[in-house]
Amino acid sequence: MQSLQTTFEAFRAECIWLRQCYNTHVDLFESGPKTAQTLHNSAAIFFSDLNRILIEYIFLQACKITDPAGTGKRKNLTILYLNDELKKAGLFHSEIARHADGILLYRQLIIEARNRLISHLDTATVMKDEPVGAHTIDDVTKFFDHLQNYCDAAGRAIGIGPLDFRSSPGPGDVQDLISLLKSAAK
Repeated sequence: MQSLQTTFEAFRAECIWLRQCYNTHVDLFESGPKTAQTLHNSAAIFFSDLNRILIEYIFLQACKITDPAGTGKRKNLTILYLNDELKKAGLFHSEIARHADGILLYRQLIIEARNRLISHLDTATVMKDEPVGAHTIDDVTKFFDHLQNYCDAAGRAIGIGPLDFRSSPGPGDVQDLISLLKSAAK
C-alpha cells in the first residue's frame, strides 16, 4: 500500500502543478479587459509569448497525465497506470472510473494539437494554419473538475484523503505581479 500511496502522491503533485499553471494562465489572460490592457501596456510581446507558452504547456501536461500506462518497458505516471494499480489493490470503484473517463474525454479534444503542433511540427498542419484542438471553456472546466474529483476519490480510496488544489494563491503569485504592474502604470 505504501508504494501506491507514494505513486499517487507523485501523480497528484503533477495534477497540482497542472492546475497551478492553468490558474496562472487564467489570472493573466482571462481576468478581464483591465488586466489585458495592463499586460499589453507593460510588455505586449512578452505577455503574448507567455500566453502561447502557457497554453502549449498546459496541453502538454494534460496529455502527459493521460498518456498510456506504459511506453515499451517503461511505466508512465498517468491516470491509466494509477487505475491499473488501484484495480490490483482492489480500490478502484465507479466514482474513480467516472472521473477518469471525464479526464480522458478532454484528452481526445487536445491530443491532435499536442501531436501535430506541440510535440512535433507537422508540416501539413502548420502550413494550413487552421486551429487544431478546439474546445470550449466548459470543456476545460469539466476537465479540471474531473481532475480534482478523481484525485479526491483516489486519495480517499488509498487512505490519504482529499486535497483541494483548485486555487493556488500565495505571496509572490501572479496576483501580486498584476497588482504591481497596475500600480506602476498609474
